[in-house]
Amino acid sequence: MERVGCLCIALASPWLAGCTEMPPAAKQQLSDAEGAYRQENYPAALSTLNTLLSQYPEYPEAADAYYLRALCYAKQSNKQKAVEDAQHSIRLCKQDDLKAKAHATAATLLWESGKTAAAIHHYAEALKGLPETPPTDLVRFRYGMCLQREGQWRQAREQFTTISQKYAGSGLAEHARRMNEWPVDGFRIQCGAFREPAEANRLAEKLGKAGLAARMESRDRSGETLNTVYVGQYSRYDQAQQALRAVQRQVSDAAIVP
Repeated sequence: MERVGCLCIALASPWLAGCTEMPPAAKQQLSDAEGAYRQENYPAALSTLNTLLSQYPEYPEAADAYYLRALCYAKQSNKQKAVEDAQHSIRLCKQDDLKAKAHATAATLLWESGKTAAAIHHYAEALKGLPETPPTDLVRFRYGMCLQREGQWRQAREQFTTISQKYAGSGLAEHARRMNEWPVDGFRIQCGAFREPAEANRLAEKLGKAGLAARMESRDRSGETLNTVYVGQYSRYDQAQQALRAVQRQVSDAAIVP
């Protein structure tokens, strides 16, 4: 899953094809900022863009500048300002391709900040304009995960199915297939997986004595049967997170799945 962290970079090449109306000097500033960004000189790019946007904050062509500044802020891990600038770009933009990329960038930053409900809107809008080529498979995968976390399991499965069908050669296709094979529409807390049923039963009994409703399920994984102990079932991820603390007092490495 190393590709996941690279989404902003993959979607981020600034598409600075011009709108109109900015004077030539301003367009040159925009070009200079793009050059600084490509050279990874983000402070220089930001300085130029700050000057440009202070003078022309509402011009249609400013959409390109806001988008580029969002990318600079993202490189500096200033996610809040990056999201704000991506949203400014969306508001002003007249180019469908740039608007889709700005939505995707905002969605990614919100996802990385744990704001899955807010990310959902931007992912949905991004997919209206992105071509069905990588890294759109990653956009769909994260969109599916956001939908899961907000309890929208049917819609999430639609995204994972699309990845499996349209991106069969993608490294994410296998992850999407596993998500679709998850047997319930909800999160569980996994406390352990054992080859021997007796070990799983002992853990389930221990958790039961601690007041936790644990159960064991047997599933085939990679050619062998594993007996897995789960606690609870939660429609939304935040519900599972709240329950996790109590479970981890009994099993320190308990984790939310899928």
